[in-house]
Amino acid sequence: MDLNQLYFEHQILLMHAADAISEPARRKHLSAAGIVGGQIFDWLSSKNAGASVGWLPWIDQSRLAAHLVGSA
Repeated sequence: MDLNQLYFEHQILLMHAADAISEPARRKHLSAAGIVGGQIFDWLSSKNAGASVGWLPWIDQSRLAAHLVGSA
């Protein structure tokens, strides 16, 4: 998978989260976006790209969202 595909998937998941009609659905999409954000971080890190640091918050949000989704 290439970086552009990951960016595309991340944006689609964020749009789905923004359009969600329920809180559990919104959290599900945000959790998935967090996972993809982690994949973007991993990909950028593997290339030693300085931009990888900007994706660290997504990893933290992914863990939080996964916890919230699991407890809902």
